[in-house]
Parts: sequence; C-alpha cells; structure tokens
Amino acid sequence: MIARGAQAVARGLGPPERERFRRDGVLFPVSVLAGQEVAALSALLAEVERGVAALGGEPRRIALPHLYWRWAYDLATHPAVLDAVESLLGPDLLIQATMILTKPAHDPALVTWHQDGTYSGLHKTPNATAWIALTASTPENGCMRVVPGSQRNPILPHVESQAEHHLLRHSPEVAVAVDEAEAVDVVLRAGEMSLHHSNIIHGSNPNLSDGRRSGFIVRFVTPALAAGGHAVVRARGGAGCGHLRLLAQPPPDDLAAGLSRWAADAALRPS
Repeated sequence: MIARGAQAVARGLGPPERERFRRDGVLFPVSVLAGQEVAALSALLAEVERGVAALGGEPRRIALPHLYWRWAYDLATHPAVLDAVESLLGPDLLIQATMILTKPAHDPALVTWHQDGTYSGLHKTPNATAWIALTASTPENGCMRVVPGSQRNPILPHVESQAEHHLLRHSPEVAVAVDEAEAVDVVLRAGEMSLHHSNIIHGSNPNLSDGRRSGFIVRFVTPALAAGGHAVVRARGGAGCGHLRLLAQPPPDDLAAGLSRWAADAALRPS
C-alpha cells in the first residue's frame, strides 16, 4: 500500500470546473498527489517495469495493474481522485479498467487521434477517465493532446492505425481529418491529473526529451455499465450492481505474486 501524502488535495470540483468538463470534455490540471506519494509510486512502478521486462512483457504499457498490485489499486481508489470524479459522475463510482503508459526518453512512440468509446463502449454509460501524471507531462515528452468539445460528436468511423511506432498495438484511429490547430496540450506536473470523456478525440506525440513520461490511467463509470469482461471495482457507493462481476478484494501487497498473476493473464490476451 502507498502512504497518503499529507499535502494531497482531496476535494470535490466546483461548478466552474464541472461546467468546463461538460463543455470541453476535458479538465486539467487537478492536484491529487503529494510529492512523497509520487516518489513512492515511481519506485514501485520501476520495480514492476523491471519484473514485466524480465518476463518478456512490454513495460511501456501495462494493462489492468490495479488487479495485480496493491499500490496500483490504492492509486486508482485514492480519495483525492475519487472526490474529483464523484463531482462529475455522482456517488456511485466503478473502476472499469486501468493502464500504465510510459514513454522513455527519446521514445518515438505516439498515439494517433482516436476516441476511447470506439473500443471500450464507455460512451454508453456516464464516464470519466483520469490520467494521473507520475512524471511531468509536457509537449516535449509527448503529453496527451485533445480536441476540446469533440466529445459532443458521436463515435466517428475508425480504422486500425498504421503508424510505425504506435504505443498501443492494433489501436483504432479516427478515419476523418482532425484540425491540429484545434488541439490542446494537456500539460501536467507530477502529481496532477486530467479528466476526459471517452468520446473526446485525443492522442499524443513522440517523446523528444531527455526524460521519461509516465501516466496512470483510470477509467471510471457508473452502475449503468453493461455486463461483460473482467471484474470491476466498486470505488464508492452502494447502488445495485447485480449484473456486474465485482472484484471481491484488493490484490495482496506482494510484487512477485502480482507479477505471476499478470504473466498468467497476459498470456491469454491477444497480442
């Protein structure tokens, strides 16, 4: 488990922030982690990355870490994160998925323009995705970019991206032109997060800097989520979720055991 930093900001969002999310489909920056928390999480992530690499995995993208490591579960359910998301989605919060995405220094990896809803189905339920910065996230190191207001579009046609250095394998890409002049860089300091709607058009550029960029992603939904897939986490609330499979308990605080479970599940996922 991670120790909660005394300076972490745990509060709800005010009316102006909620309106900005409704209008733009994105909100940033939101302060959630104290410096000591960021340092502890970075050390834990480094251990996991070494373990994943040793097992032949890709440490730049680690799927569903909250199911394998207690520190990741604790981060996904951090009170400061939940307070902000509850302001947008209400008191009944579920975690549908998490992911860690990292771009090492001078990594050519990019993410082409896309809408998460095209493959996640999150657009069918109230949703908000948290992007928690474990390092600074800047235009130089390949921060997320969004097209504000584009979440008001329906799901647009997508094709499988043919980008040579795509960070996400077999990723969909919008099959319509995107005006780069409308894009906004989601700049974050370590310990801050952004929140975005699953329908917003977003992507990211390569890391041209001498430092790494790491983000911890949490996809929040409500009990309106349709059944299917892996177990979800009840983060807050007590509304009926009989149609869903809920995670019975957090993973144990055991790095090696988590790596073993991750490796077993990874072998079953499509490459």
